[in-house]
Amino acid sequence: MSSGSELQALRAESQLLGRKLQEARARAERAEMELAETRDEIEARVRQRSEQLARANEHLRQEMLEHRQDEERIQQQNEFLNHVLESLTHPFYVLDANDYTIKMANSAAVKGELRPGITCYALTHHRDSPCDGREHGCPLQIVKETKKPVTLEHVHYDREGNPRNVEVHGYPIFDRDGKVIQMLEYSLDITERKLMEQQLRDNAEKIKLFAYAVSHDLKSPMVGMLGLIRLLHRRYGDQLDAKGKKFCEQILKGAEQVAALVEEINAYIKAKETVFHFEPVDPLDILHTVRDEFAPLLSLRGISWSEPDPLPVMILDRLAMIRVFRNLTDNAVKYGGENLRSIAIGYRDEGEQHLLSFFDDGAGIRPEDSEKIFEVFGRPENARGIEGTGLGLAIVREIVGKHQGRIWVESAPAAGVTFYLSLPKQAAAKPCC
Repeated sequence: MSSGSELQALRAESQLLGRKLQEARARAERAEMELAETRDEIEARVRQRSEQLARANEHLRQEMLEHRQDEERIQQQNEFLNHVLESLTHPFYVLDANDYTIKMANSAAVKGELRPGITCYALTHHRDSPCDGREHGCPLQIVKETKKPVTLEHVHYDREGNPRNVEVHGYPIFDRDGKVIQMLEYSLDITERKLMEQQLRDNAEKIKLFAYAVSHDLKSPMVGMLGLIRLLHRRYGDQLDAKGKKFCEQILKGAEQVAALVEEINAYIKAKETVFHFEPVDPLDILHTVRDEFAPLLSLRGISWSEPDPLPVMILDRLAMIRVFRNLTDNAVKYGGENLRSIAIGYRDEGEQHLLSFFDDGAGIRPEDSEKIFEVFGRPENARGIEGTGLGLAIVREIVGKHQGRIWVESAPAAGVTFYLSLPKQAAAKPCC
């Protein structure tokens, strides 16, 4: 091969090597650039992760601080709650709804330390099983069934082991699903109250027997004395002078008032003590009986009388309900005043109840007297100077109560008076004596 050819071949090879060198240098530059980009990306990610970790650490530190603060608050609240519970003079408990164990109790409930696992029935009733309802209803069982607060009367043993009458109050504690998981219970010692209630009942019984004996013993001589006074007034009244006649009339009036009072006392006692005889009755028969009794007086004073016709048959004690409407009518004509012109009986069917109304357009009753008038010897202020015993409406309330019903009055000073009698349609199913 000639030297020229060799030189040309060397040049070609040199050019090829030069190109390859340039390509290698370009690849190296690209790799270096990619490496720099990757390094920058990694550094950015590291910075981002470091910032996130710093924030997470700060958040965790804040949460730990808040958790410590919450624990301190809970501890303070528990201490405050314990102080409150210990300040109570009556026993207080927190009961587990599943096993009846006492989870918390104050020193008024437990003498010394609370024994772990002790149940409410073991502590307060000295028994090994929950109350079964025969002697005492179980407040926890009732709260679990009703999910409502409950109040019961029990006999509990106090921390000294003495039986005491208590009023038990139970309040449910729910979980997130609305299930009763615990119950708050506290008991109020009502032993003294029960003793006083029994004394009151005993005294009331004695007073009732005394009143019955007095009214019964007075009735016969009072009737005889009233008859003699009437006879004296009728036969010898014309022989007396004006002053003598006045005295005789006053004696007669006083005797009639005493006789009426004795009769009303007997009627009141009878309303409380008599066993009622419930039977189907047409109320119109009762209303017509009362209307006919008062017909002369109503006619004399120009007072109209109206009642609905027909009325449904009701389960009533007939004689007792005659007394009710007789007393209501007597009350109307006695206290209605000179402007009384109308008495109207109404009726409305209210499902399970009969609602009877007795309206008169006479003088009204003040709102503050609407309860007083039903009390024994309760007379409103505007009744002064009007003859009456103060027992008529008390007798009415007793009779309506024996019918498992209720009575109330609605009135305005210038709008008349309406008495409402709500009577159950099934009164005979629950007779009361």
